Amino acid sequence: MIRRALREFIIYCFHVASIIMRQHPHLKGRENLRSIPSPYIVSPTHDSYYEIPSLSRVYYSLKPRPDFVVLAKEDFLSGCYLARNFGKGNLILKCLFTLLDKTALPFIIFKIMRLTTIHRPFIDACAGRRDELRSEIGGQIDRARESISKGLSTLIFPEGTTWGFGGLKKIRSAVYQLVDNTYRSARRKVHVIPINVKVDRLVKGGKDIFINVGLPVFLRCSKEEFNERLGAMLRQLHTITFSQIASCYLRRLAERHRGAREGLVLARDRFASAMERITREIGEMVRRNALPGFDMALLNRDYLLKKANGFIKYCVKNRYLRPPVSGGKSGLFHLDIESVLGSYSDREYRKRNPIGFHANELLSLGEAGILNLFDAHLDAQ
Repeated sequence: MIRRALREFIIYCFHVASIIMRQHPHLKGRENLRSIPSPYIVSPTHDSYYEIPSLSRVYYSLKPRPDFVVLAKEDFLSGCYLARNFGKGNLILKCLFTLLDKTALPFIIFKIMRLTTIHRPFIDACAGRRDELRSEIGGQIDRARESISKGLSTLIFPEGTTWGFGGLKKIRSAVYQLVDNTYRSARRKVHVIPINVKVDRLVKGGKDIFINVGLPVFLRCSKEEFNERLGAMLRQLHTITFSQIASCYLRRLAERHRGAREGLVLARDRFASAMERITREIGEMVRRNALPGFDMALLNRDYLLKKANGFIKYCVKNRYLRPPVSGGKSGLFHLDIESVLGSYSDREYRKRNPIGFHANELLSLGEAGILNLFDAHLDAQ
């Protein structure tokens, strides 16, 4: 009872943190979080730690609320988690987080949340230690399975990492192993709740976070088919945001003008008009089920223009767009083609080129059809 009360308090702190961080969660599929056979595995997509506080809405919508464990990477319990992950590049923050780590408060919180760890990096990245890592990860999975066999539900991020180029990353085998091992050893059916989380990140100001919950499902099949079907479910739960649409537009502009001698100038009013037309067409494709979910509020012109202005402010601040020499009051901006098309490793890409990352999120839903849509509008211009 004490652990449960402390856990409720910690999750409430996450809820408060999401408000302080000006997050605006939109939870879709709330009805899929009721009367689920226990135990089950909650499997959300994972692009960054930023959206974690908003997942408290998922917990509060679960009926009944479960006892659960969290499967996470092993440095959560290293004793230096905050300093290592959030103190980079800022000496003051690093010192503050190091002091907080030394109090052992983060470690205590993770223990209260029943956090158990799994080894990273992945086996396929460590050719020289595969057998050793398989044995170690197998033991970690067995401990998690024992918790599930006792009736504890589990939170696992099936992609296992925040690194990537945009769009759904490779589905790792932890979810499959827990479902399969629990059924084999205890004959307990463990349902999986797929959740896709998308942040409208590239708009200056508060961030809309779209949390789309799918139907709980029990899968009994081979590992390859399991991962493929889970990946397909997560893709179907994708939410198209303004950041994805606007980033794809800038990306396509930059690709078509790569190598141009004269700089490319973007007009604010032309950009807004293009966003209106493209958004309407994407909304129609969603209606025809040619694309998955969509921020339907974008069909409201005032909302869309507010997003467009916030996106331009973001791009100016991050130097994707530069005001012309005469100043930005004219509503004209130079597009920095090299920044938009910048290429980095999967580990750095999201942070170093968020425009490219969000463009890839949209293109991952069907590159050919989406490029044709954008090219048709650019040709018309």
